[in-house]
Amino acid sequence: MMENSLKSQLKSGKRAIGCWLQYPSAHAAEILAQSGLDFLLIDHEHGNGDVRSAVEEMRALKGTGMAAMVRVPWNDATYFKRILDAGALNVLCPSVEDEAEAEAVARACLYPPRGRRGAGGGIRAASYGADQTYFDAVEEQLLIAVQIETARAVDRIEKIAAVPGIDMLFIGPRDLSASLGKLNRFDDPELKALMATAEKRILGCGKYLGSVIYPGLTAVEMFQRGYHLLVGGSDTSFLLEGARKLRASAS
Repeated sequence: MMENSLKSQLKSGKRAIGCWLQYPSAHAAEILAQSGLDFLLIDHEHGNGDVRSAVEEMRALKGTGMAAMVRVPWNDATYFKRILDAGALNVLCPSVEDEAEAEAVARACLYPPRGRRGAGGGIRAASYGADQTYFDAVEEQLLIAVQIETARAVDRIEKIAAVPGIDMLFIGPRDLSASLGKLNRFDDPELKALMATAEKRILGCGKYLGSVIYPGLTAVEMFQRGYHLLVGGSDTSFLLEGARKLRASAS
């Protein structure tokens, strides 16, 4: 089966940077594939795409050298099965608070006996049945990431990281701020301290550390802090910012 370029990049010690794909458009994916970024994060939690549009977007990226990651809407075994069968090799689950929820993510992504993912024969991920090597090789190629988005999750990081199959813990600063009753107050000392604690504990577990680029910091600064994977900007924000710059230039 096809090698997961994003997982191979991280395993080799290289850092990865990408952006969100919120609008369900293969055209946007194809355009962003020319950017030189390492991956696109197809967002099905806050974006309005579905499995069908994700297939079109992954197809647009195929052969470009840019990897695709899909954030599922929630910790739902059925959705994991559908997006994995559609060909996703990198998945991100929002709001995982403890080891039981992390175990549910891993079980949904892995075939028995390690998990409980259902095995379909003619799935796109296995080249519609033409590639029977998929079933033996996929678990080595999968990158499974879970988001740490509450204070309770930070307290359980070591237990979450210890779940077999979980590769990356991804800090969600906006929801983390909301869990403290301080939504979007990114300069708040309590939030900054909690994020620093989360960073330290994740790195101490030996797992990949991911997040968005924090307000006031650059990607370089965050990589220097130990992050392995970062997401910055989105298809929609780039479009809006470009239009605003044009408007400003004409004033």
